[in-house]
Amino acid sequence: MVLQYIFLQCTVNTCFSRYLYSGKVEINAEIALSLLYAARKYDIPVLEIQCKSFLSENMDTENVCTILDQAIVFDDKDLKDKSLEFIMLTKSESVLKSNAFVRMSKSGLQEVLNLDILNASECEVYVGCKRWASQRCRDAGKQETDEHIRQELGDEVISLIRFPTMTPEDFTHVVSTENVLKKDELISIYRSITNKNYASKFINEPQLDLGARCLFVRCTSVGQPWGYGIKGQDGLSFTVSKNCELTAVDMFLPASEGSVTGVLELIEGTKLILSQNVTLYYKQGVEHLLVYLDKSLILHHSNEYSIRIRMEGASGFFCVSTANNISMEGVTMTFSDLKVGLNQMGTVVSYGQFYGFELLIKKRKNIA
Repeated sequence: MVLQYIFLQCTVNTCFSRYLYSGKVEINAEIALSLLYAARKYDIPVLEIQCKSFLSENMDTENVCTILDQAIVFDDKDLKDKSLEFIMLTKSESVLKSNAFVRMSKSGLQEVLNLDILNASECEVYVGCKRWASQRCRDAGKQETDEHIRQELGDEVISLIRFPTMTPEDFTHVVSTENVLKKDELISIYRSITNKNYASKFINEPQLDLGARCLFVRCTSVGQPWGYGIKGQDGLSFTVSKNCELTAVDMFLPASEGSVTGVLELIEGTKLILSQNVTLYYKQGVEHLLVYLDKSLILHHSNEYSIRIRMEGASGFFCVSTANNISMEGVTMTFSDLKVGLNQMGTVVSYGQFYGFELLIKKRKNIA
């Protein structure tokens, strides 16, 4: 292990030195975090961005907890948010069972438990927390008793587990047969499970489920033709009343034989958060098509967003009339004229491009 560590450090130092002299670096999973640490320590922002980009693109269930911990240590909000988003939207159960999960700091564990969405049952969350505490016991040379597990978890972690949202069967067979919880806590949780109006000290609000995909159609009447010109820009700005995810944009197709190609951009405030190439082909009898984003984007109710396209090619369809406010599943989407960049091709809030938008809206899970 010592030789392996020395070899790793030499590899990091070699890559770092090579970058200082040549401006080039080959980043891999073994050195990415160490190289990121070096980039921050010596204030080399370009290398830091490259390392963060590599980590974001190569995140998986085995390394996301380690990346989250490093993001917390360095107070890197962007990397922290991406790590938590990955845990929310991927197989959270696999993260809970990973080797890195039991090595995570308590602050990292609390960040995970504070998430409102986990693709795992509350019983699996509890078992994962016990695994984490058992590892802490082993590291401290203590026996893995229920008492020691409770000490390692502490009230600050125990209080974040949503015991009242467990099924009666899970709570009876997995939790109440052990002594991790105190007797008065067990009684309180049982009462809360059988009577949803009973208030206990534990969170009795279930996690959000994975949500429903809703198509917010702003176009009320379709016309043609719409000339794109030479990559002129069309755009809109919009807000949402509740946090949700943008998963796809419903775009107009060419109105005759041919295709259009260009770029689709999403901006949060004034920051570009997505840019992807788009090519759309003529389809007889079809006016518009859902274009799925390379990666779904979390939309925050407190922010304003803008969408822009720069396309060229065959003339297409467009909105002759539109709805400025659309409400579905408790979320209202409000449109306005483009506020970031020039609107060169004529799209405005009442006319032009963008047939609709697909949003993923989360709801509370139903519990027995």
